[in-house]
Amino acid sequence: KFRGHCLIWHNYQPEWFQNLKGEDLKNAIINHITTVLTHYKGKIDTWDIVNEALADVDATEENPFVLRDSFLLQEVPDYIDIAFKTAREIDPNLKLFYNEYYNEGGPHYNWFGQNLKKSNATFNFAKDLLDRGVPLDGVGLQYHIQSTSYPTYDQVMEVMAKYAEIGLEVQITEIDVRLDGKLTPELYELQARLYAEALKACLDSSNCTAFLIWGVSD
Repeated sequence: KFRGHCLIWHNYQPEWFQNLKGEDLKNAIINHITTVLTHYKGKIDTWDIVNEALADVDATEENPFVLRDSFLLQEVPDYIDIAFKTAREIDPNLKLFYNEYYNEGGPHYNWFGQNLKKSNATFNFAKDLLDRGVPLDGVGLQYHIQSTSYPTYDQVMEVMAKYAEIGLEVQITEIDVRLDGKLTPELYELQARLYAEALKACLDSSNCTAFLIWGVSD
């Protein structure tokens, strides 16, 4: 089995694509998805259709989720719906995933000390897609963590269980464990434990269907 990553993302796009407006950008999105999925039909069984579409804030009572204010959203407000619906039309047998970071359950602190956790926002976003009839089969948990900021096994299990309740798969899609500070035997032991806990959570969750390591250096 092969996993495709990713069809639509706001980042690292060619200038000509970023400069498209309105209907032209919409058509480019549809054409790109159609071309790629037609080419790989029957060869790849799972794709991240949309990647990192949420802003770096978690859910509040007023805002269950906040979409990233990207050029995609500005020019084609329904680009996410279009992407998933196009993918389903081109390959009805494909598993369609939404992929996101900081969404596996624990706190995440960036270089400025800001807590960027967004597990609840990602769940609310996925549920909103389902409630509106947008095709979605699962959510990718990127799982980029560090030795000073990581989720517990129980937190990850809770996140996976929530998706199971609404009929969605989860996959750990980009796991790596960054070590902060001076490297010591204790830090390497922590790194190994965090990898083990993530894998155990996936194996212990019936709806977790893949575990992918982002790099080989660890």
